[in-house]
Amino acid sequence: MKITYDIKFYKSQIGLWRFLKRTLFNKFKITLFIILVIVPAFTLGSTLSKKDSVSFKSPKGALLRSAIIPGWGQLYVNKPVKSVLFISAEAFVIYKAVYYNKIYGYVKETKDALGIEVWGELDEKGKREKVKDTTGYDLKINTWRTREKRNKYCWWGFGIYLMGMLDAYVDAHLMDFSNKNVEFESFLNQQGVTIVLSISIR
Repeated sequence: MKITYDIKFYKSQIGLWRFLKRTLFNKFKITLFIILVIVPAFTLGSTLSKKDSVSFKSPKGALLRSAIIPGWGQLYVNKPVKSVLFISAEAFVIYKAVYYNKIYGYVKETKDALGIEVWGELDEKGKREKVKDTTGYDLKINTWRTREKRNKYCWWGFGIYLMGMLDAYVDAHLMDFSNKNVEFESFLNQQGVTIVLSISIR
């Protein structure tokens, strides 16, 4: 019985050693796998997710989009409110330019029908009456102002167009401005007020 017991104990020791050896080796492989594969992959994924959270916007792309359609550049750089404002402003000035160009067409039609000499002899009230008699349009402003207003709104439209392009271009450059620390301090001394503006880029 003693020999048998010793043999069984010896076998159990061998089984326990094999179990410990296999378990520890497997744990070592798992630990090594975590260190060499899982941790670097997780770190890389975190880095990429941080980079993707502030997606890069091309300034040239924003500029070209605003050049094609006013407000598209602002939408590209995630500024929907600005996009609506630029689209609305551009649409308004285009509408007014077309509107006054149409009225100026009535004035020009009347001028051509009467002739330059007859048209030049009329006062503004007489010109407005002739416009109404010739075209049926009741003109409320002076005849010369129709062309002036048309040109003014055309220039306003061109200015808003350029401003939208420049705004989209600058906003694309400042997409990562939230990653910068801006500190504004003011000090009152005997010489006056000292203002300090500091910007640190990470």
